[in-house]
Amino acid sequence: MAWAEEASASNVEVRVHDVGADSMPDEGFDLVHARLVLVHVTSRDVALAKMVAALRPGGWLIVEEADPALQPLGCLDPITEEEALANRIRNGFRSLMADRGVDLSYGRKLPRLLRGAGLADVRADAFFPVSQPECATVELATISMIRRQLIDNGIASDEEIERHEHAVATGIVDIVQPPLVTAWGRRT
Repeated sequence: MAWAEEASASNVEVRVHDVGADSMPDEGFDLVHARLVLVHVTSRDVALAKMVAALRPGGWLIVEEADPALQPLGCLDPITEEEALANRIRNGFRSLMADRGVDLSYGRKLPRLLRGAGLADVRADAFFPVSQPECATVELATISMIRRQLIDNGIASDEEIERHEHAVATGIVDIVQPPLVTAWGRRT
């Protein structure tokens, strides 16, 4: 959310909202934005409807979600043990997400969902980062958060996770992140 915090226009007010738990404010908004949120919300259809309802006429909704089902690998061309391990860990992470109710193909559904919610001028694009420094940063942060789950579910041992973290941090593997689909539409 750093981009939003840096908004310098005097007519911009940034608010943080838990769309899965909080009721929507009464006033309408010109822009509602969610990034990597809806796939983690149990009632994602209800949350999306609430976001659309929060728009003023002419207001825009922008939703960004990863689509790990479009590209499930951690390394695109696995030829080393480290790359095979990265793919095994990524596959395990995807399984953990699916077990929690995450829709791994939600990103690709966004244009249809926004049109179905009554938005006009719906558009979408995708960003597919391959071997960028940010990919390693995201991977290391993710592994840090789910390390215990990876071990407890027999996906990787503590030693394997350490090996993976080292390979990612030192650039031994070209780690990839799933495509990030951005879709937007306007309330009429």
